[in-house]
Amino acid sequence: MQSGSKLDKPHLTVMGESTSAGGEFGRVRILGQAVVQGRLVCERLRVMGEMEANGDVSADEASIMGQMTCRANLLVSRLDVKGMLVCDGHLSAGELKTAGEVKVRGNCEADRALIRGAMTVDGLFSADEARIRLHGDCRAREMGMGRLAVELPRYPWGAEMRRHGTLEVDVIEADEVHLVHTKARVVRAKVVRLGPGCAIECVEYTDAYEAHPSARVGRVMAAGVAE
Repeated sequence: MQSGSKLDKPHLTVMGESTSAGGEFGRVRILGQAVVQGRLVCERLRVMGEMEANGDVSADEASIMGQMTCRANLLVSRLDVKGMLVCDGHLSAGELKTAGEVKVRGNCEADRALIRGAMTVDGLFSADEARIRLHGDCRAREMGMGRLAVELPRYPWGAEMRRHGTLEVDVIEADEVHLVHTKARVVRAKVVRLGPGCAIECVEYTDAYEAHPSARVGRVMAAGVAE
């Protein structure tokens, strides 16, 4: 474990196995295995090994290429997950990018989210703008979105080799949704566009509604009037 200059915020680097009490740092790099017992505040967090945080974690930037478990809440301005992240509390990010696996036991909120891996949110997943490319299965109890776009992955090889996941959610509320391969009980938005593979029990919209011929929809309500 190393620390930086006393004139600035200290830096923390873990290369083997270590336990930290937490605190306030400039840069934190986890190359080995680290347990942080208390609250951690830092400018930049990079996890390339394994990290377990038993208190709240706050960072301006965080990159998870290894495995991180946060037993409390995680607050990050810019979060990039290419490994695995488990958050037992709430996750809040200004910009959220994932290409690995994310599990959030509480709520997850972001200004902008680009999801390209597997993701599970046990609570509410909210964002001003979210794009989900179904490289893996994604699940949430509820979604509250400004604009939500769910897309299939883009592969350079033939269709017969392509694999994709499914989005499963109880309720989606948004201004505008573009969905493919989504299963939901209720989709409620101003503009609703359903593509292939969708199975929706009830759609409620106010401005526009389109559905692919293969989409399965139980009931459609326009401005409170059932069609």
